[in-house]
Amino acid sequence: LSNIPGGAIFFAVKDASKSFLNQQTNSPRWLSTCLAVAIGQIPYWLVRNPSEVVKTRQQAKMPGYGEDTSAWDAIRNTMKTPSTETSSSSSSREELGVGDLYLGYWENIYYAYPADVIKFVCYEYLSGGRKSIPPLEGAVYGAVSTALAQFTTTPLDVVRNRLMAGSQTAISLPDEGDSSIGSTTTTPSYLESLTSLYKEEGLRGMFAGASPRVGKAILSGAIQFATYEETKTSIAKLFAGKSR
Repeated sequence: LSNIPGGAIFFAVKDASKSFLNQQTNSPRWLSTCLAVAIGQIPYWLVRNPSEVVKTRQQAKMPGYGEDTSAWDAIRNTMKTPSTETSSSSSSREELGVGDLYLGYWENIYYAYPADVIKFVCYEYLSGGRKSIPPLEGAVYGAVSTALAQFTTTPLDVVRNRLMAGSQTAISLPDEGDSSIGSTTTTPSYLESLTSLYKEEGLRGMFAGASPRVGKAILSGAIQFATYEETKTSIAKLFAGKSR
């Protein structure tokens, strides 16, 4: 459900930012699109991230996130989970575990930003940059653009899902002088996790699940952009009627 308000916020912020950039700067169309997408990502993931964490843990069938667990109970379990990012903070924050609702927030942006940039730049290229196109045409362009974006960014999605599921929350680092005792742990960076994935599982692991992702992207991209173009057309007609 968070996709609906999150998506509405993203498109509103992106389109407004792009319009402002086009009016105030002489930057190329692709550059204004890249900047507008970056601005829209921030509020979008503030809304969507909690549900994404819960969904990922349910798919991984982690304890407390089984099929018999309601969405509300899953959210409560997430809030009760001590956040690895706040382990040294106050005990009250650890008990609430609010930080776990935003576990992987930046990883989601690292993944979603290049995916959305590829998707929207490709869509604008296919549509010729026209402000209004028929919904059916938008559906075709959207399906192609979204499928390309999702396939290209599959490795980033694999890493972010594992981070949110908690499967790569820490790596061991031995203390100097003795490799058998006194080891400490640290949270791997996104790049470290991506590199580790490639070394351990190769291209097969990096593109795990690419086929169903592309299949889903074709359908979701067609629906998303057909709805987007139809909504733009309807709003334009509404304002045009009021201005008469």
